[in-house]
Amino acid sequence: MQSYVLVALLAAFIHAFSSVYSKRLYVLADHPAQVAFYSLFSTGLLCGVLVPFIRFSDPSGAWLDVLGAGGCFALGYVTLLMAIRIGDASFVVPLIGLKIFFIAGLSALFLAETYGPLVYAGGIGAMVGMFLLGDGRLNGNPRALALMLFTTFCYALTDIFLVRLFRAGFGTLEVMVYLFVVSALLLVPFAARTLKGRYRVNRRFAGGLLMYGAVQLLGGVFLMLSFALAKVATMVNIVQSARGLFAVGVVWLITRVGLEGMERLSRRQYVMRACGAALMTLSITAAIVANR
Repeated sequence: MQSYVLVALLAAFIHAFSSVYSKRLYVLADHPAQVAFYSLFSTGLLCGVLVPFIRFSDPSGAWLDVLGAGGCFALGYVTLLMAIRIGDASFVVPLIGLKIFFIAGLSALFLAETYGPLVYAGGIGAMVGMFLLGDGRLNGNPRALALMLFTTFCYALTDIFLVRLFRAGFGTLEVMVYLFVVSALLLVPFAARTLKGRYRVNRRFAGGLLMYGAVQLLGGVFLMLSFALAKVATMVNIVQSARGLFAVGVVWLITRVGLEGMERLSRRQYVMRACGAALMTLSITAAIVANR
């Protein structure tokens, strides 16, 4: 097994935890809008601590990729948190695996990565997986689904820009700083307009933000490293689709602890959603790996 696969799997597990934990931030925050902005700001601030220790390359000629990665990530990040707030995390997070289909088109267009017909067979399996993720009754929240389709498109564009930066010779940590810091800075004007006097945070929310930001940053290090090792968008996204499987397991573990604000699923829901996440992951993986 190639090294980037193991690194990407570790990143997927870490980010599954942070995605599920973000549901709790809505309980701790004084206002829901604080979560969408401050959660990314916390990651950006923690990431900024690394700046003095990083040797940056000359970004001349790469500003479009830097801003594109930060902007698309910021937009996708906000819509992801909105989707998690509307629907439960074990339904929303596995849908990130749908990003591979946007990647299929965008990477062929911008990165010269091509795909075979088995991608479409994987797409059928992924659609069945979506059905199971909705408890097998197609009753998943349509607003959450629409938000996730937009989120996955934004994240697919982000990955295209990231791979372009790595192919241009940028390092792992500097790309991560560009991603998190730039995306946080781009959201500052929108946060100022949206929050309007609701800037202060309580102590519990601040503690939750610190934990969330640290976990996001840790997962970001491994994700950027996997991109740097692979220098392709396709295979990294295949492995990242395993986040859906991890998310279902993380929900089960966290509910055992009894944290306030975390969703609770029935046994049938766990079985159906675990099957859906597994089918989605295996379908996409089989389709793309067979085409290598």
